[in-house]
Amino acid sequence: MKLEKNARNFALVLHPKYVPPHVQMRLVAESSAVGDYDDSLSHPGSSYLWIGEHHHLDRDEVAQLVTYLKTWLKTKRLQ
Repeated sequence: MKLEKNARNFALVLHPKYVPPHVQMRLVAESSAVGDYDDSLSHPGSSYLWIGEHHHLDRDEVAQLVTYLKTWLKTKRLQ
């Protein structure tokens, strides 16, 4: 899996099997939507995540994805 930033500086986790021009390459992406959290405005991308499109992940890939999600919960950014 690979972490990239989009033009608005929000992070995305991409799957190596799904590369351009395939349109379903995003597994997880930070959302610009702002939630009802005290620190939402000071931490863009920390309120919501876009999750997947249509992917088949094996156990190892799920473990990698869980690591990204736990890090986002802890640090408020995908890393």
